[in-house]
Amino acid sequence: MADALQDYEEYVEGWAHEAKTPLSLLTMLLDNRSNEMSPPLQAKLDYVRSQLQEDVTQMLYYARLKSSTKDYQFKDINLNDCLGEVLEDYAPLLEEKQFVIINKLQSETVYTDRRGLQFMLGQIVSNAIKYSSDSPMLTISMIHSEIADVLSVEDNGIGVKKYDLPYIFQKGFTGDSTDSRKKATGIGLYLVKKMADDLNLCLEAASPWEKGFKIVIFFPKLKSNGGK
Repeated sequence: MADALQDYEEYVEGWAHEAKTPLSLLTMLLDNRSNEMSPPLQAKLDYVRSQLQEDVTQMLYYARLKSSTKDYQFKDINLNDCLGEVLEDYAPLLEEKQFVIINKLQSETVYTDRRGLQFMLGQIVSNAIKYSSDSPMLTISMIHSEIADVLSVEDNGIGVKKYDLPYIFQKGFTGDSTDSRKKATGIGLYLVKKMADDLNLCLEAASPWEKGFKIVIFFPKLKSNGGK
């Protein structure tokens, strides 16, 4: 059974890597032949590409989190640069919903794994897109304390009902079956929590129903030892 499970995981991971090839070709087509397409067609294809890219990325990180070997690289990360790349990846989806982005970050740096953090931020942004309001807004900010740097990502979407909030990080949990949640998989925030655990980060969530949703990430401050 262990061998069969390993074979299955390797197949899924291999499939995800293979799927990157046609996605790369689609990206190149959109970049190099955009003048041959109407703007509405280009926008729709870019939207599809972004959605497929998110699904493939989620699959790869699921396999990564389940792997017995990790390849995390911890170092000082500029949050603005990290966030900027995530927002660029999700730009077609954000533009489709006409999101307003309010970035209050300055020149903060945190000590963590860059790819892991970007995956977490990507899933949080994706969650905000899926459950957005009619005039969607995403606000990113950070506060500092003696023990941690606290990153907040907040949207003004439909939110989560109070009795569902304790379970949002559980695998497969989708909460109240409103129209916007009928196609939910309940995997995105579960993977965010698993990645946070791997990176030794703490998460908190808050959500007044129909008044938005906020995820807070705590980056513990490292104690100095001989100036290092």
